[in-house]
Amino acid sequence: DGGLSAAAAIAAFWSQVVETQKTQTRREATLPIEATADAALVLEYMNSCADLCRSDACSVTLPATEQATADAAIRVVVEPTAASSLEPPPSPAREAAASTTREAALEQMMTWFTGALMACEIGDIDADADDAATDDETFVALGRSLLHTKSSEVTFAPTVQEMHADLWRLVAESDYLLDGSGGAALFVAPAFTNFEIFDDFSLLVRSGLRYLVSPKIEVHVYHPLARSERLRAPMPTVHIYLDNEDLFADGDGTLASLLGSM
Repeated sequence: DGGLSAAAAIAAFWSQVVETQKTQTRREATLPIEATADAALVLEYMNSCADLCRSDACSVTLPATEQATADAAIRVVVEPTAASSLEPPPSPAREAAASTTREAALEQMMTWFTGALMACEIGDIDADADDAATDDETFVALGRSLLHTKSSEVTFAPTVQEMHADLWRLVAESDYLLDGSGGAALFVAPAFTNFEIFDDFSLLVRSGLRYLVSPKIEVHVYHPLARSERLRAPMPTVHIYLDNEDLFADGDGTLASLLGSM
């Protein structure tokens, strides 16, 4: 019908916000929503995103639910409310991340994932039954999601808003997530070193993916400063996975396969 999927609409929303931040000028856009998406649900999530924008020098105006539903479209108006610095304060961690190439970032993550798989003690007869079952399940779940990873994005975006735009663009371009056929997308953000902000980012993303794309989507989040050692990866990463019993691997889960998807 020419409308946008829910994921594409959210990506377009964030793109408007990012452009306003960059240019410090008012922007507006009307985003048509495809018939299979629920304009009211998309609008509700955009309102949650708008709350984040209001705290960072821009104001977002969205229509009432009734108007968005009747029009099957959402008019987004973004205005700068104060000059804001796109660049966060310098830090050794961010400077080191900035020098990392996309290929190196993916290579580090794939090496780490391989180590995480090897750390699972499969079939350990000396282990407690519950622990052994947990290790077996972790191995199968992680291995399956890696094997079926079909696309990836490595971003060095300087703001949280631009991180949101990059992630939702990846989702919008991943048809296998939208049509239910299944697969995984890997989002790596080497410069996203602030764990508290990354944690808030991942919570908002997780709710949006399950709310707007599929309640069956699994969102696995990793960070160098994660509280759980099991989630303490070398790069801030979001791994988005939708399983399907008929799923077959398009790639082989290798670095070469992921680089080909970028």
